[in-house]
Amino acid sequence: MASWCADNLYDVKQWKDSGLELTCSSNQAAKMFDAVLRQLVSWIDCEQLGGIIKTTETMMESEPDFIMGKCLVLGMDAMGTGRSVYRDKSYRQQLQNLLEMAKNCTPREEKHVKAVNYFAHGEMRSACVEWEKILAEHPTDLMAIKFSHDAYFFMGDSLGKRDSVERVISKWKPEIPMYSYLHGMYAFGLEECGDYLNAMKHGHAALEINRQDCWATHAVAHCYEMKGEHDQGIEFMESSNEDWSPCWMLACHNYWHTALFHIEKGDYKAALTIFDSQICERSKSSKMMLDMVDATSLLLRLEMEGVDVGLDRWNELLEVISPHIDDHILAFNDAHISMALSRVGTEEMRNMHGRSVSDFVKEGAGHDNWRIMRDLGELLCDAIVDFNEGRCDAAFEKLYPIRTQIFQIGGSHAQRDVFTQVLIHAGLRSSNVANKKLAVAAVEERKKLKEKSALADRLLAKHTVGHK
Repeated sequence: MASWCADNLYDVKQWKDSGLELTCSSNQAAKMFDAVLRQLVSWIDCEQLGGIIKTTETMMESEPDFIMGKCLVLGMDAMGTGRSVYRDKSYRQQLQNLLEMAKNCTPREEKHVKAVNYFAHGEMRSACVEWEKILAEHPTDLMAIKFSHDAYFFMGDSLGKRDSVERVISKWKPEIPMYSYLHGMYAFGLEECGDYLNAMKHGHAALEINRQDCWATHAVAHCYEMKGEHDQGIEFMESSNEDWSPCWMLACHNYWHTALFHIEKGDYKAALTIFDSQICERSKSSKMMLDMVDATSLLLRLEMEGVDVGLDRWNELLEVISPHIDDHILAFNDAHISMALSRVGTEEMRNMHGRSVSDFVKEGAGHDNWRIMRDLGELLCDAIVDFNEGRCDAAFEKLYPIRTQIFQIGGSHAQRDVFTQVLIHAGLRSSNVANKKLAVAAVEERKKLKEKSALADRLLAKHTVGHK
């Protein structure tokens, strides 16, 4: 660990010499900024420094007015999608104070501050423009690379995710710290664009340099998922488990990928075991939205396969979900909140979330996430509630017209597949013959994309049996 995180950290002069000058007088703060960034990109705590939380505290204690330190911390809050400027007055004020501080810093730092403020206020596209401006002049700015990579993910922008890394990776020298992680990021962008061959190439290139690169592992897992190579996916994830499982910020998500392979195979017991032993416990412990959406999605996928997961498993997720009912940071998050609340939430909680989403849309904030919620998110939330409450005709008729646009709510192809599955199941259970035919066509479309999908085969078989 020390060789990549605790050692060789950049001080103020080294940051300046690298072309990334910091408005900072403390070498300790500058080094801890480097360390926080490295832990963020690698998704793992550096034990020598006490982990990312302790490192962040040390950074800000070393220089309380360190502008890029504050920007990184508030940016991590924004990217975690767990703090809302509309609900959290303290967060809103911190961002405003940061904008005031930015009047006395370098042009690069000012762009970072603007970008984080944009993203926190739902202006994701404008944030990416600022980060791209930085990277056009400073292609080795890891913070801009990481934050733009995540932002494109939250917008469902596969091309942006791929191209943002593609533009800079050739401008990095292998000896620059964290170089190998660019291959993992690039691999994920390539995979989301359907270039599985090159995605696997760059994913494995990253792992050859650092086998603990859990984001590269994640990109390779996506390739196996999208190609329907589930046996290979299970073998890959299980054989590398000791490498990626310590990366606590992403481990839950990688366990989710492993569980998906088992669901596709029809091994529901294995998937439930992973949920109980890893995903549920990790999501309750971390309280991260990434883990929450994985947990809710997995339970719904299992239920659609006819598995009785019980209400207790759903209930355990409510403690993570309930504080975020009014956030509306991402429509993607709200859709998953609807999954859980329409299964086990109280009527008051369900109504509260529904009203909150409607009020958010009526407010007309005008930013990216508001537009997505207006055009797609509210319909998607309503459709999920309809489906879980047995109104399959209504669910299908809400989902089908927007099915090709759902990518805009963010997430990956693998994550959004749950909405395709809801659409299919709603259509197959519909009382409307036309809906059933459209649902069968949707299964066939999915089968073309994932030729080896056993799940699609099972759905088609059920339809055939039902029509004999």
